[in-house]
Amino acid sequence: EGLEYGDYEDCQFCEHEQIRYVHILAHPEYSDTIRVGCVCACNLTNDYVEPKRRERLLRNRTARRSRFPNRRSWRVNRQGGKTIKLDNHRITVGLKRGRYRVWIDGEEGTLYYDDERGAMLRAYDRVQKTDRCP
Repeated sequence: EGLEYGDYEDCQFCEHEQIRYVHILAHPEYSDTIRVGCVCACNLTNDYVEPKRRERLLRNRTARRSRFPNRRSWRVNRQGGKTIKLDNHRITVGLKRGRYRVWIDGEEGTLYYDDERGAMLRAYDRVQKTDRCP
């Protein structure tokens, strides 16, 4: 998000420029990993389903994240902050000492943010990380 031309990686196999979603491949016979695009990942692994599925999941997650601050279910609380329920977690974003702060399930975060959107995205990442990772 927010990358400009030249900030994206190039495929290390076919040297196609500016790939947005990077697949990292490893092989037991080689010490290094290779960073490639989806088509090369399919060709190199002889798996034409899994790399596409993983990229689709990542694209969907990225789209959900970018839409999160604009969801209509944000409600203004008594203190003037915004609150939303996401994956059984209560997220609140509000001003404290002139900067934005995040509360998840009533627990106050330790970081301050310059803008509300940045705070909302960080809260989204935090909830998704705790719910998705083993």
